[in-house]
Amino acid sequence: MKFVIIKYMCILIILSKLVTSKPILKFNSNNQFKIVQFTDLHYGSDQIDDSDTIFSQENILDYEKPDLVIFSGDMISGYLGPFKNDYTNYWKYWKLFTEPLIERNIPWAITFGNHDGEGSLSTSEILEIDQSFKLSLSESNSVEMHGIANYVLKIASSNSSKESPASLIYIFDSSTQGCSKLDWGCVHQDQVDWFKNTSKSFNKTDSIAFVHIPPVEIIDLWNKFPVYGSFSEASCCFENDFGNFVPSLVESGDVHGLYFGHDHENDFHGNYNGMDLGYGRKSGAGSYSSKKPLGARVFLLTESPFSLSTWIREVDGNIATQEVHYQSENDQKVLKCEKKDKYSKNEIIAIVVGGFILVLIVVLVVGFLSFKFYKKHQFKKQYQELKKFSNCIL
Repeated sequence: MKFVIIKYMCILIILSKLVTSKPILKFNSNNQFKIVQFTDLHYGSDQIDDSDTIFSQENILDYEKPDLVIFSGDMISGYLGPFKNDYTNYWKYWKLFTEPLIERNIPWAITFGNHDGEGSLSTSEILEIDQSFKLSLSESNSVEMHGIANYVLKIASSNSSKESPASLIYIFDSSTQGCSKLDWGCVHQDQVDWFKNTSKSFNKTDSIAFVHIPPVEIIDLWNKFPVYGSFSEASCCFENDFGNFVPSLVESGDVHGLYFGHDHENDFHGNYNGMDLGYGRKSGAGSYSSKKPLGARVFLLTESPFSLSTWIREVDGNIATQEVHYQSENDQKVLKCEKKDKYSKNEIIAIVVGGFILVLIVVLVVGFLSFKFYKKHQFKKQYQELKKFSNCIL
């Protein structure tokens, strides 16, 4: 059954490429280009959460009217029931969260989070589903490296006579293996090498970048530089044991901002050695709450001279007020990535129910063994008494 579905997906992809061409990204006549980042949507939790998420997406898109949407990972909660055995649910939920974009003719691109590939389909199979939509600009790796979806998007100049791209968007796939004790992924050195080669081939064109898992430098940013927004939970980031990621982006000088999600309660950003570094805003109601209104980080790129501005648009239409936080010796965070210790309500229910069932099984087993021991002891006692009685008679 699985192979039939995969074959069907491949046919759809081929047909879509033959019938339709992909959208072209381009700066408008005002020399501007707008991006909305939806992160940690976590579809598949329950119907109410999914409805709230759709409502949030639609409102934000109507307020911002972006030229492109970046889904920066954990679009679905792959560990939940809908994605365990029924492959058609992937199509169902992909259509659900992309429908607001399709209705508004807004192209999108994805990168994977740590939960997207935890169901019955791998991230490579999920990528094929995404690529079958004509508005999807997602790509697979152009060379062999860690991850599935490491690629670059080109934004054309508002001046049609210019052939080379005016700006670039780098997408890094952090849903990788071999990241030591960290179970959610990282960016490896071969991905960094790919970036360096690509940046060089485009003559270090001005760009921004997206990934799902935050790098450890986000903690260093909070400790040393002014930032805007809140640091409300320990960062489940990745460290530089596997690749010189952020230092390479900073050294290159052409990446003006790197943005991510994963830690649902964090939404701060700031200038880190010349590059803006920061979280988006949790965009979906599924999984554990951000304790803030649902929202999305928005980016406005200006072509010439290149500039980048960013803000958070919330579901009610407000632009979030992000207070400045200055470095302080009294508010220093340990420069160490933490393992996540928070669970969604579905996970908590599963843990509680599973624990109850386990305790019940233990009680039943102990009770059964105790009963057998008691019956055996009683039988032995009765047998000895009967034997004693028989001896007395004889």
